[in-house]
Amino acid sequence: MKITLLRGAGMAAVTLALSLGAGLAQAAKVLGDWTPVFQGIDYLTAYETDVQYPGEAGLRRLAVNAMRIDLTDPGIRFMTTPGNGTLAGDTQSQTTGAFLEQHDLQVAVNANFFSPCCAAATQPKDLTGLAISEGQVVSPADYNSIPPGGTADSLVITQDNRAAITHVAPGSDVSLFYSAVSGGPVLVNAGEIAVSLAPADSWSAQNPRTAVGISADGSFLLLMTIDGRQPGYSEGATLYETASWLLALGAYQGLNLDGGGSTSMVMADADGDAQYLNRLSAGAPRFNGNHLGVYAAALPVPEPSTYLMLAIGLLVLAAATRGRRMR
Repeated sequence: MKITLLRGAGMAAVTLALSLGAGLAQAAKVLGDWTPVFQGIDYLTAYETDVQYPGEAGLRRLAVNAMRIDLTDPGIRFMTTPGNGTLAGDTQSQTTGAFLEQHDLQVAVNANFFSPCCAAATQPKDLTGLAISEGQVVSPADYNSIPPGGTADSLVITQDNRAAITHVAPGSDVSLFYSAVSGGPVLVNAGEIAVSLAPADSWSAQNPRTAVGISADGSFLLLMTIDGRQPGYSEGATLYETASWLLALGAYQGLNLDGGGSTSMVMADADGDAQYLNRLSAGAPRFNGNHLGVYAAALPVPEPSTYLMLAIGLLVLAAATRGRRMR
Protein backbone atom coordinates (compact mmCIF):
# COMPACT_ATOMS: atom_id res chain seq x y z
CA MET A 1 0.00 0.00 0.00
CA LYS A 2 1.29 3.44 -0.94
CA ILE A 3 0.13 6.52 0.94
CA THR A 4 0.71 10.07 -0.31
CA LEU A 5 -0.62 13.40 0.89
CA LEU A 6 -2.21 15.69 -1.68
CA ARG A 7 -2.76 19.39 -1.05
CA GLY A 8 -5.23 21.23 -3.22
CA ALA A 9 -7.24 24.43 -3.18
CA GLY A 10 -9.68 24.29 -0.29
CA MET A 11 -8.95 20.71 0.68
CA ALA A 12 -6.35 18.39 2.13
CA ALA A 13 -7.00 14.93 0.73
CA VAL A 14 -5.28 11.64 1.36
CA THR A 15 -4.85 9.26 -1.55
CA LEU A 16 -4.21 5.60 -0.82
CA ALA A 17 -3.17 3.43 -3.76
CA LEU A 18 -3.66 -0.31 -3.30
CA SER A 19 -2.34 -2.88 -5.76
CA LEU A 20 -4.38 -6.07 -5.48
CA GLY A 21 -2.04 -8.28 -7.47
CA ALA A 22 -0.90 -9.08 -10.98
CA GLY A 23 -3.34 -8.13 -13.68
CA LEU A 24 -5.48 -5.93 -11.44
CA ALA A 25 -5.87 -2.19 -11.61
CA GLN A 26 -4.51 0.10 -8.92
CA ALA A 27 -7.40 1.59 -6.94
CA ALA A 28 -7.06 5.12 -5.60
CA LYS A 29 -8.89 6.35 -2.50
CA VAL A 30 -9.39 10.11 -2.18
CA LEU A 31 -10.59 11.42 1.19
CA GLY A 32 -11.81 14.95 1.78
CA ASP A 33 -11.46 16.87 5.03
CA TRP A 34 -13.35 16.00 8.19
CA THR A 35 -15.75 18.92 8.60
CA PRO A 36 -17.60 19.67 11.87
CA VAL A 37 -21.38 19.54 11.39
CA PHE A 38 -22.46 19.32 15.05
CA GLN A 39 -20.56 19.39 18.33
CA GLY A 40 -18.75 16.05 18.48
CA ILE A 41 -19.66 15.03 14.91
CA ASP A 42 -17.50 15.49 11.81
CA TYR A 43 -18.57 14.64 8.26
CA LEU A 44 -16.46 13.49 5.32
CA THR A 45 -17.05 12.55 1.69
CA ALA A 46 -14.67 10.41 -0.31
CA TYR A 47 -14.41 8.36 -3.47
CA GLU A 48 -12.36 5.60 -5.06
CA THR A 49 -11.64 4.95 -8.71
CA ASP A 50 -10.40 1.95 -10.72
CA VAL A 51 -11.78 -0.57 -8.22
CA GLN A 52 -11.52 -4.25 -9.15
CA TYR A 53 -11.37 -7.56 -7.26
CA PRO A 54 -9.63 -10.75 -8.49
CA GLY A 55 -11.48 -12.20 -11.45
CA GLU A 56 -13.75 -9.19 -11.90
CA ALA A 57 -14.18 -7.80 -15.41
CA GLY A 58 -14.04 -4.03 -15.68
CA LEU A 59 -13.41 -1.23 -13.22
CA ARG A 60 -15.71 0.44 -10.72
CA ARG A 61 -16.03 3.72 -8.83
CA LEU A 62 -17.14 4.05 -5.20
CA ALA A 63 -18.75 7.03 -3.44
CA VAL A 64 -18.37 7.16 0.33
CA ASN A 65 -20.04 9.18 3.10
CA ALA A 66 -18.78 9.01 6.69
CA MET A 67 -19.51 10.47 10.10
CA ARG A 68 -16.97 10.51 12.93
CA ILE A 69 -18.60 10.62 16.36
CA ASP A 70 -16.52 11.82 19.31
CA LEU A 71 -17.57 9.47 22.12
CA THR A 72 -15.92 11.73 24.70
CA ASP A 73 -18.12 14.71 23.84
CA PRO A 74 -20.65 15.18 26.69
CA GLY A 75 -23.45 16.14 24.30
CA ILE A 76 -23.37 12.89 22.31
CA ARG A 77 -26.18 10.39 22.94
CA PHE A 78 -27.47 7.45 20.90
CA MET A 79 -30.91 6.23 19.89
CA THR A 80 -32.07 3.14 18.00
CA THR A 81 -35.53 2.20 16.75
CA PRO A 82 -37.80 1.50 19.74
CA GLY A 83 -39.58 -1.81 20.13
CA ASN A 84 -43.16 -2.55 19.10
CA GLY A 85 -44.27 -3.40 22.62
CA THR A 86 -47.25 -5.74 22.51
CA LEU A 87 -47.73 -5.33 18.76
CA ALA A 88 -46.51 -7.85 16.18
CA GLY A 89 -42.84 -7.87 15.22
CA ASP A 90 -39.83 -6.35 16.93
CA THR A 91 -40.24 -2.88 15.44
CA GLN A 92 -42.41 -0.82 13.14
CA SER A 93 -40.50 0.01 9.96
CA GLN A 94 -39.81 3.53 8.77
CA THR A 95 -37.37 5.34 6.55
CA THR A 96 -34.11 6.58 8.03
CA GLY A 97 -35.22 10.15 7.44
CA ALA A 98 -38.53 9.62 9.25
CA PHE A 99 -36.64 8.01 12.18
CA LEU A 100 -34.37 11.06 12.47
CA GLU A 101 -37.24 13.52 12.32
CA GLN A 102 -39.49 11.61 14.75
CA HIS A 103 -36.82 11.54 17.46
CA ASP A 104 -35.24 14.97 16.71
CA LEU A 105 -31.86 13.38 15.98
CA GLN A 106 -28.95 15.03 14.20
CA VAL A 107 -27.49 12.04 12.31
CA ALA A 108 -28.75 8.53 11.53
CA VAL A 109 -27.99 5.42 9.46
CA ASN A 110 -29.82 2.14 8.88
CA ALA A 111 -28.78 -0.80 11.07
CA ASN A 112 -29.93 -4.44 11.54
CA PHE A 113 -30.93 -6.92 8.86
CA PHE A 114 -34.67 -7.51 9.06
CA SER A 115 -37.61 -9.38 7.59
CA PRO A 116 -39.87 -9.26 5.74
CA CYS A 117 -38.38 -7.05 3.05
CA CYS A 118 -39.17 -4.75 1.32
CA ALA A 119 -42.61 -3.13 1.36
CA ALA A 120 -42.70 0.55 0.46
CA ALA A 121 -44.79 1.34 3.55
CA THR A 122 -44.59 0.96 7.29
CA GLN A 123 -45.15 -2.57 8.65
CA PRO A 124 -43.95 -4.78 11.55
CA LYS A 125 -40.41 -6.13 11.16
CA ASP A 126 -38.43 -8.87 12.88
CA LEU A 127 -34.77 -7.99 13.41
CA THR A 128 -31.74 -10.24 13.05
CA GLY A 129 -29.54 -10.21 16.13
CA LEU A 130 -29.39 -8.06 19.21
CA ALA A 131 -31.07 -4.65 19.22
CA ILE A 132 -31.33 -2.41 22.28
CA SER A 133 -32.99 1.01 22.40
CA GLU A 134 -32.43 3.29 25.40
CA GLY A 135 -31.66 0.31 27.63
CA GLN A 136 -34.65 -1.77 26.47
CA VAL A 137 -34.10 -5.02 24.55
CA VAL A 138 -35.95 -4.76 21.24
CA SER A 139 -34.58 -7.96 19.69
CA PRO A 140 -32.72 -10.62 21.71
CA ALA A 141 -29.34 -12.04 20.75
CA ASP A 142 -30.79 -14.96 18.83
CA TYR A 143 -29.34 -15.63 15.41
CA ASN A 144 -31.94 -17.82 13.75
CA SER A 145 -31.53 -15.81 10.57
CA ILE A 146 -27.97 -14.65 9.96
CA PRO A 147 -26.63 -13.02 6.80
CA PRO A 148 -24.46 -15.14 4.49
CA GLY A 149 -20.74 -15.09 5.08
CA GLY A 150 -20.54 -15.08 8.85
CA THR A 151 -22.13 -14.94 12.26
CA ALA A 152 -24.09 -11.95 13.46
CA ASP A 153 -22.16 -9.59 15.72
CA SER A 154 -23.14 -6.42 17.53
CA LEU A 155 -22.12 -2.84 18.11
CA VAL A 156 -22.91 -2.23 21.78
CA ILE A 157 -22.81 1.17 23.49
CA THR A 158 -23.15 1.93 27.20
CA GLN A 159 -25.01 4.94 28.54
CA ASP A 160 -21.66 6.71 29.09
CA ASN A 161 -20.73 6.07 25.44
CA ARG A 162 -18.25 3.22 25.75
CA ALA A 163 -18.54 1.29 22.50
CA ALA A 164 -17.45 -2.18 21.41
CA ILE A 165 -17.98 -4.57 18.51
CA THR A 166 -18.48 -8.06 19.84
CA HIS A 167 -20.44 -11.29 19.53
CA VAL A 168 -23.16 -11.38 22.19
CA ALA A 169 -24.15 -14.98 22.87
CA PRO A 170 -27.83 -15.82 23.36
CA GLY A 171 -28.79 -15.51 27.02
CA SER A 172 -25.92 -13.14 27.86
CA ASP A 173 -26.40 -10.33 30.38
CA VAL A 174 -26.95 -7.17 28.33
CA SER A 175 -28.06 -4.91 31.19
CA LEU A 176 -24.96 -2.69 30.82
CA PHE A 177 -25.83 -1.76 27.23
CA TYR A 178 -27.87 1.36 26.47
CA SER A 179 -27.84 0.88 22.69
CA ALA A 180 -27.08 -2.06 20.42
CA VAL A 181 -27.40 -2.85 16.72
CA SER A 182 -26.23 -5.97 14.90
CA GLY A 183 -24.95 -7.10 11.53
CA GLY A 184 -22.24 -9.27 10.07
CA PRO A 185 -19.63 -10.22 9.33
CA VAL A 186 -16.92 -8.45 11.33
CA LEU A 187 -14.92 -6.56 8.70
CA VAL A 188 -11.96 -5.26 10.71
CA ASN A 189 -10.46 -6.91 13.79
CA ALA A 190 -7.53 -5.37 15.70
CA GLY A 191 -6.61 -3.17 12.76
CA GLU A 192 -6.61 -6.00 10.20
CA ILE A 193 -9.11 -6.84 7.47
CA ALA A 194 -11.07 -9.90 8.61
CA VAL A 195 -12.74 -10.95 5.33
CA SER A 196 -11.48 -12.50 2.10
CA LEU A 197 -10.21 -10.41 -0.80
CA ALA A 198 -12.25 -12.25 -3.43
CA PRO A 199 -16.01 -12.36 -2.76
CA ALA A 200 -17.41 -15.85 -2.20
CA ASP A 201 -20.89 -15.04 -3.52
CA SER A 202 -23.08 -12.22 -4.83
CA TRP A 203 -23.90 -11.08 -1.29
CA SER A 204 -20.23 -10.45 -0.46
CA ALA A 205 -19.55 -8.95 -3.92
CA GLN A 206 -20.27 -5.34 -4.90
CA ASN A 207 -23.35 -3.89 -3.19
CA PRO A 208 -24.36 -0.69 -1.42
CA ARG A 209 -22.94 -0.92 2.10
CA THR A 210 -23.50 0.46 5.58
CA ALA A 211 -20.82 -0.18 8.20
CA VAL A 212 -19.63 1.02 11.60
CA GLY A 213 -16.15 1.21 13.08
CA ILE A 214 -14.40 2.09 16.33
CA SER A 215 -10.98 3.75 16.65
CA ALA A 216 -8.11 1.99 18.42
CA ASP A 217 -8.40 4.14 21.55
CA GLY A 218 -12.19 3.80 21.65
CA SER A 219 -12.76 7.54 21.44
CA PHE A 220 -14.41 7.65 18.00
CA LEU A 221 -17.31 5.79 16.41
CA LEU A 222 -17.44 5.80 12.61
CA LEU A 223 -20.63 5.56 10.56
CA MET A 224 -20.05 4.86 6.86
CA THR A 225 -22.08 4.27 3.72
CA ILE A 226 -20.87 3.28 0.25
CA ASP A 227 -23.34 3.79 -2.56
CA GLY A 228 -23.99 1.14 -5.19
CA ARG A 229 -25.96 -0.06 -8.22
CA GLN A 230 -25.44 3.29 -9.96
CA PRO A 231 -23.10 2.80 -12.95
CA GLY A 232 -20.67 5.66 -13.51
CA TYR A 233 -21.26 7.08 -10.04
CA SER A 234 -20.86 4.23 -7.55
CA GLU A 235 -21.35 0.56 -8.40
CA GLY A 236 -21.02 -0.82 -4.87
CA ALA A 237 -18.31 -2.39 -2.70
CA THR A 238 -17.34 -5.91 -1.74
CA LEU A 239 -17.02 -6.78 1.94
CA TYR A 240 -13.23 -6.58 1.59
CA GLU A 241 -13.42 -3.13 -0.04
CA THR A 242 -15.78 -1.96 2.70
CA ALA A 243 -13.26 -3.14 5.30
CA SER A 244 -10.43 -1.31 3.54
CA TRP A 245 -12.46 1.90 3.66
CA LEU A 246 -13.07 1.53 7.38
CA LEU A 247 -9.29 1.20 7.84
CA ALA A 248 -8.71 4.30 5.71
CA LEU A 249 -11.10 6.24 7.96
CA GLY A 250 -9.26 5.17 11.11
CA ALA A 251 -11.18 2.11 12.32
CA TYR A 252 -9.50 -0.53 14.48
CA GLN A 253 -12.68 -2.64 14.71
CA GLY A 254 -15.40 -2.71 12.06
CA LEU A 255 -18.78 -4.33 11.42
CA ASN A 256 -20.95 -4.70 8.32
CA LEU A 257 -24.60 -3.71 8.76
CA ASP A 258 -27.60 -4.17 6.45
CA GLY A 259 -26.89 -2.81 2.97
CA GLY A 260 -28.33 -2.89 -0.51
CA GLY A 261 -31.49 -0.83 -0.82
CA SER A 262 -31.45 -0.26 2.95
CA THR A 263 -28.22 1.75 2.89
CA SER A 264 -28.93 5.32 3.96
CA MET A 265 -27.27 8.16 5.87
CA VAL A 266 -29.21 11.25 6.88
CA MET A 267 -28.41 14.51 8.68
CA ALA A 268 -30.74 17.14 10.10
CA ASP A 269 -30.75 20.54 8.45
CA ALA A 270 -31.25 23.83 10.32
CA ASP A 271 -34.99 23.13 10.59
CA GLY A 272 -34.53 19.54 11.81
CA ASP A 273 -35.60 18.05 8.48
CA ALA A 274 -33.76 14.97 7.23
CA GLN A 275 -31.31 15.42 4.37
CA TYR A 276 -30.08 12.24 2.66
CA LEU A 277 -26.32 12.44 2.24
CA ASN A 278 -25.90 9.33 0.09
CA ARG A 279 -27.58 8.52 -3.21
CA LEU A 280 -30.14 5.79 -2.58
CA SER A 281 -29.74 2.81 -4.88
CA ALA A 282 -33.49 2.46 -5.45
CA GLY A 283 -34.02 6.19 -5.84
CA ALA A 284 -36.35 6.28 -2.81
CA PRO A 285 -35.71 5.47 0.88
CA ARG A 286 -36.54 1.97 2.11
CA PHE A 287 -38.69 1.34 5.19
CA ASN A 288 -36.04 -0.30 7.37
CA GLY A 289 -36.51 -2.34 10.53
CA ASN A 290 -33.86 -0.62 12.64
CA HIS A 291 -31.70 2.51 12.69
CA LEU A 292 -28.86 4.00 14.71
CA GLY A 293 -29.16 7.71 15.44
CA VAL A 294 -27.09 10.32 17.26
CA TYR A 295 -28.10 13.32 19.36
CA ALA A 296 -25.60 16.20 19.36
CA ALA A 297 -25.57 19.91 20.14
CA ALA A 298 -25.42 22.53 17.40
CA LEU A 299 -22.09 24.09 16.59
CA PRO A 300 -21.48 27.27 18.57
CA VAL A 301 -22.31 30.52 16.77
CA PRO A 302 -19.47 33.07 16.94
CA GLU A 303 -20.18 36.17 19.01
CA PRO A 304 -20.70 39.41 17.04
CA SER A 305 -17.45 40.70 18.52
CA THR A 306 -15.64 37.84 16.82
CA TYR A 307 -16.82 39.04 13.40
CA LEU A 308 -15.84 42.62 14.33
CA MET A 309 -12.32 41.62 15.33
CA LEU A 310 -11.97 39.56 12.15
CA ALA A 311 -13.06 42.53 10.03
CA ILE A 312 -10.62 44.87 11.83
CA GLY A 313 -7.83 42.34 11.33
CA LEU A 314 -8.54 42.11 7.61
CA LEU A 315 -8.56 45.92 7.29
CA VAL A 316 -5.22 46.19 9.12
CA LEU A 317 -3.73 43.48 6.90
CA ALA A 318 -4.98 45.22 3.74
CA ALA A 319 -3.56 48.60 4.88
CA ALA A 320 -0.20 47.03 5.66
CA THR A 321 -0.10 45.36 2.26
CA ARG A 322 -0.86 48.66 0.47
CA GLY A 323 1.83 50.38 2.54
CA ARG A 324 4.49 47.88 1.46
CA ARG A 325 3.50 48.28 -2.20
CA MET A 326 3.86 52.10 -2.03
CA ARG A 327 7.43 51.99 -0.71
